[in-house]
Amino acid sequence: MNLIVFDTETTGLTYGDEILQLSIIDGNGKLLLDQLFKPTHKKSWFEAQEIHKISPEMVKNCPNISDYKKQIQKIVNQSELLVGYNINFDITFLENIGINFEGKKTIDIMKAFAPVYGEWSEYFGDYKWQKLTTCAAYFGYNYCPHLALEDVKATLYAYNKLKQLNKLDGYYETVNYTEDFWN
Repeated sequence: MNLIVFDTETTGLTYGDEILQLSIIDGNGKLLLDQLFKPTHKKSWFEAQEIHKISPEMVKNCPNISDYKKQIQKIVNQSELLVGYNINFDITFLENIGINFEGKKTIDIMKAFAPVYGEWSEYFGDYKWQKLTTCAAYFGYNYCPHLALEDVKATLYAYNKLKQLNKLDGYYETVNYTEDFWN
């Protein structure tokens, strides 16, 4: 199956925030895209910078993500399965710049890993979603978190481990536009 794994680093977590980095690899780990972007509107992002270390100085001479829209759409169009960790977050940010995911099959490794890890949330009545760092450590994968390229490599590793354990069934979804992430 032709799959891609992708991750973004952003200026924040809410509507109006922008993508600073996008990394995409294929199912064999081959790099398809790893690019920093200069945001269109945001000039600073102190809280996010503390996590991913991407500063305004680092992206001041980078292209805008709109310059890569055709390339990103082509990669998405050529894939049969989209893999990510908290994938709906990344899809929403990419949809906001005009990338079309309609009808694409996805799998969120964060959701598939939760019952494997087994931490129950009484509040939600379901298994607690874990951070990618927890998932990677569980499977013995060491990496530098919060860099999009490193995150996609860790996500692919976790995907392959979950596939070997036959723990992916029931977590495949198809993208549709009936839900609004921000509401």
